[in-house]
Amino acid sequence: MSVPLVSIIIPTYNRAHLISETLDSVLAQTYQNWECIVVDDGSTDASQQLFVNYSNLDRRIRFFKRPNTKPKGANACRNIGLEIAKGDYVVFFDSDDLMTENHLEVKLNAIQKFACDYVITKTQYFNYTNDRINKYYQFDKFPITSFNYIKKINWLTLDVCIKASVAKSICFNENLQSGQEYNYFCTLVHESINGKFINKVVSLRRHHEKSIQSNLNHKHKKQISRFNRSWYTYLDLKRIATRNELEFLMNNCIKTCYDAKAIPFFDKTSFMKEVLKFYRLKGVYFLMLIFSLKNLNLGYRFRQKYLIN
Repeated sequence: MSVPLVSIIIPTYNRAHLISETLDSVLAQTYQNWECIVVDDGSTDASQQLFVNYSNLDRRIRFFKRPNTKPKGANACRNIGLEIAKGDYVVFFDSDDLMTENHLEVKLNAIQKFACDYVITKTQYFNYTNDRINKYYQFDKFPITSFNYIKKINWLTLDVCIKASVAKSICFNENLQSGQEYNYFCTLVHESINGKFINKVVSLRRHHEKSIQSNLNHKHKKQISRFNRSWYTYLDLKRIATRNELEFLMNNCIKTCYDAKAIPFFDKTSFMKEVLKFYRLKGVYFLMLIFSLKNLNLGYRFRQKYLIN
């Protein structure tokens, strides 16, 4: 009986000062049948030479560059990794975090024992408080369903191990710069809810102020991120999700618009049309409310162009 191959996919950008620790934690795994696919997003530091050194040290570490034909961002890099991956299972990881020595062993044992499509483990910060991250794992209250993931439970990108056939059947939305794991896993739970939570910490996350999420502290940037996460997920699930699930996502979009007193999206027309199509008469009220808060003239022009017609 052959030993399953695990593909570890790591996007990176200017992390030469950190990714050595990550790769060392991969090399230290008790489960040894893996390939590590590192996809560089156009780094300008010493990353390239570092990857050459690691590839020479261990041929299981494979280094690729994001081509210019693909948009910049970790999501494009993860999708490239998915296309290249040869493994039976896929594990996503980040270039500044660490695996415990039994990271792959715990995941592989569980996914084979329970004959499921994916397993979910736990992550803890090793240099920060875990109060917030501990709220993600509420599987004792809510089972894994598509609605529960969209609304009530969550997990991190590096928590999962997924059958390659399932992982490759979906992709990361390359329009998103943050909240990408929410979007990807919303699609995953519509593909399969045959998942199992394993209550073990096998990932150690690094907290640092320069992360994308930390840089979203500015109120407007947070609003844009929150809107984009819900809007693009709505679009991706539009043909497969239930009405209740889509309404939850659309309500998040409307609430964000209300809080921002504007539509924080470059293609406002397509969003407004979708609101009217989804909510019908109630959509008119929502849009009038949003525009009356910010720009009465714009609201008037919109009503003249779309609502009267």
